[in-house]
Amino acid sequence: MLDLRKIGAYISKLRKDQDLTQLEVADQLNVSHQAVSKWERGDSLPDIGTLPQFARLFDKTVDDILNAGESAENREHQHLGTIVEEIAENRTEQVAEMVNTGEVEVEELLEVAPIVKASALQKVTERLDSSVLKLDVIMRLAPFLVTDTLDELVRQAEDGEIVWDAITGLAPFVSSDTLSRLIEQAEEGSLNWNTVNGLAPFISRETLSRLVDRVVDGTIDANRIVSLAPFLDREQVDRLVQQAEEGSLNWNAVNGLAPFISRETLSRSVDRVVDGTIDANRIVSLAPFLDRESLEKMIGGVEAEHLSPDLLASLAPFVDQGTLGRMVTSLLKKVK
Repeated sequence: MLDLRKIGAYISKLRKDQDLTQLEVADQLNVSHQAVSKWERGDSLPDIGTLPQFARLFDKTVDDILNAGESAENREHQHLGTIVEEIAENRTEQVAEMVNTGEVEVEELLEVAPIVKASALQKVTERLDSSVLKLDVIMRLAPFLVTDTLDELVRQAEDGEIVWDAITGLAPFVSSDTLSRLIEQAEEGSLNWNTVNGLAPFISRETLSRLVDRVVDGTIDANRIVSLAPFLDREQVDRLVQQAEEGSLNWNAVNGLAPFISRETLSRSVDRVVDGTIDANRIVSLAPFLDRESLEKMIGGVEAEHLSPDLLASLAPFVDQGTLGRMVTSLLKKVK
């Protein structure tokens, strides 16, 4: 990996050896003196068009600059300058050919990727052989490639050329349409659902809504959607809870959704316990998320015959002593 601090120190040395100010160097390269200052501090590098000019200014090669002046025999990479100069001259096809034939290592292309424009890098990658453009290479190039290029690489994955689980690493860089298509394949069973969990932070609201629809209609197991709960909006979570209240969704899924259920929905669930629509034992899992008023309302509304030692023990940690005392009294009366 390019060591920006070492390169910056070398750039600073070259300038000082020539007794030039940062402003004088900037004027000759048609950049700002602030840019030269950033180079020397190691905050950034000259862009790919400026590097060859800088090298010529100090009678050095681009390889000299990128290797911070190390002697040729000590350099880890020998062709960084070649890649930079070819791309600077818009000869991207030559760069791809050199990588394909092994004249230039793909690792060297990865090294200079951060300073290459996405459009130029795209032209290079489009011409790379599949034997070169392996998964680890794609993953490392992802932050520097345009979305369309990555979408095409994902389409190759759909043809079986890339391991699905690795697609999660590309998720921040591919389009929402591509992610939506991947999720559809998970719904159809051709994509492992664990991969969907990795994609979750990048899934669009529309796609998440479709998943909720498919849970509601029974196409997808409700327990699968629980792992996506942190990324569902309040309306989507509330809809799932309502389905559970009505009996069309397994209540176990609600337990996983509990931290994300709105106060309004929790209050509605308490009301349904009070009117007998929902068994009080079901709502116990939501007790840590109920406020005191809702808990007291629920406890007060549970008829004595439905009050059990197990229910009492489950709710005890979440109620005050007065409420707990009333529950114990009701339970003792029931026993008598």
